[in-house]
Amino acid sequence: MEAILFAVTVFFATLTLLFAYIAYTERRKRERALITLRLNRTKEEVNRRIDSTKLLARALSLLREGIVIMDPYGRVIYTNKFARELLDISPEDTEKFFYQAIKNFDVVSMINESFNEKYRVWQEKKIKDRYVQIIFGSDMDEKVLLLIDLTPMKKYENLKKDFIANVSHELKTPVATMKLLLETLEEECKDKPQAEKFLRKAIERVNYMEQLIEDLITLSMLESVNFPVKITTVKLKPFIEKIVHDLSEFAEKRKIIVKVEIPDNISIKIDEKMFHAIMKNLIDNAIKYNKEGGSVKIAFKEYTNEIEISVCDTGQGIPRSHIPFIFERFYRVERSRSRKLGGTGLGLSIVKLATERLKGKVELESEEGKGTCFRIYLPKC
Repeated sequence: MEAILFAVTVFFATLTLLFAYIAYTERRKRERALITLRLNRTKEEVNRRIDSTKLLARALSLLREGIVIMDPYGRVIYTNKFARELLDISPEDTEKFFYQAIKNFDVVSMINESFNEKYRVWQEKKIKDRYVQIIFGSDMDEKVLLLIDLTPMKKYENLKKDFIANVSHELKTPVATMKLLLETLEEECKDKPQAEKFLRKAIERVNYMEQLIEDLITLSMLESVNFPVKITTVKLKPFIEKIVHDLSEFAEKRKIIVKVEIPDNISIKIDEKMFHAIMKNLIDNAIKYNKEGGSVKIAFKEYTNEIEISVCDTGQGIPRSHIPFIFERFYRVERSRSRKLGGTGLGLSIVKLATERLKGKVELESEEGKGTCFRIYLPKC
């Protein structure tokens, strides 16, 4: 009996061990299958990531914008084709510091001076034969240099400028001839009031065309890279008084009093032609858009590194919504009134551009119903 019990016990123990072994084997098989599946999935994900990275790199290489990606320490991680061609970066320069990889000294200096800043933009820089806008940005993980190609836009702007300049010069002679003929006809029609009236209107329109052409020529000259800046010493008060005298007939017609509050002994070093264009347009506008019987004040202030010349009027002022656009070409606050008074819409564009060419700035302060004040700040030479 004991032998039978022992045999049964051994049988069940063996059976238990057998089942345990089978269960263990199956579990190991499942674990191996799961590990294999995970490994395959990981490989697939890695391959997908590699494919995506390759695809992204291929797409970035086709862009006409340059991209340089650096680590937080300034080592180059990635460059696309446009950046490599523009900055003379070779494929072997990866993992080198930006000042070793980039061969353009100006760009290296720009990165160096803004290395710890989050964002910096340089509007326009000529590199080789391209005009580019340079943007530098950084965060905790990487630093990015972006080079945006402005060359096509620059070529378009140059074509537009050349076209305007050429057309303006071509129109100048026939318009002057037309004006002379109309003035001659006006003399001949003194005894014919109706004909004289129409001729006077025609002469006004020709005068407007002549002024428009002159303004376009001035703008094209100011925009020209080759336009020379000739600095000479100018006695300020007589210079301003000459402009005021030239506009006195128009001021008297509108009963505008122009006050020149500038000391007699002030002399400034300036480009005479550019400064004349600035002041003539500002004073002309102050008279033109003033209320009848109003006044214009031209004043001078001197600071440590710059001078300020202000032209203030007592006109209706400029609405706040118009102020951001006031220096744009052909922009008019009141189109019908501006045309009636002979305004071309280019005067303030000339003022802004000429001031910038002289390395200065122009500021505008205006209040509706009280008047407008333009302030020109120019560096001391």
